[in-house]
Amino acid sequence: MNALADFSRVVCFDKRGQGLSDTVLGTAQLEERFKDIGAVAEASNSEKFFLMGISEGGPMSIRYAYEYPDKVKGLILFGTTAKFIQSEDFQIGLPEKGLDSLGENWGQGRTRSIFFPSMDHDVMTDDVYKGLERLLAGRDSMRQLVEYMKTLDVRAIVPKITCPCLVVHFSGDMAVPVRLGRAIADSLPNSEFIEVAGIDHSDLAQAPEAIKAIREFMRKYA
Repeated sequence: MNALADFSRVVCFDKRGQGLSDTVLGTAQLEERFKDIGAVAEASNSEKFFLMGISEGGPMSIRYAYEYPDKVKGLILFGTTAKFIQSEDFQIGLPEKGLDSLGENWGQGRTRSIFFPSMDHDVMTDDVYKGLERLLAGRDSMRQLVEYMKTLDVRAIVPKITCPCLVVHFSGDMAVPVRLGRAIADSLPNSEFIEVAGIDHSDLAQAPEAIKAIREFMRKYA
């Protein structure tokens, strides 16, 4: 975020049920979540902006860019997909059991080998990582998030996105495999795909070349 802030005004927020945002009762759906982007944009006086969707935030960002094309200068998608769960017409998706295990194991540090396998234990111990997971979301919130992720499918509107798009993905991402990033880039009518060497999930701090690509993308379409 500091690197992005060197060349842009960065506005970010914790999605419903995550981080410093309030716990939600029930599972918020895409219809509610993408409107949160608009609420934050209005509160921060962001009239027209570049929108960056990371991981689970990708589909809601795609939906916002589709509904409000006059608000979005460009869409940046990092480590994300148009659909998470595997189905008959989406064989490259994630197995449902894998997503379920995310909710069941959350807060116990077991996701470390999936999300941040390259992070040395001297940098972050297992106990600290467990605490990080719990700060990001409680287990009930994560279970709700998993159920929400199962419902996500914005493939139908991806080809209708009119703004310029930059898709960034780590080649060895085990949480959201790079094949999903390639698929979304192939469906976007005006996109550039950047595959970055790395095995962690959506960690820009480990990818200066991704920061550079984002900077050049924003300068091109500012």
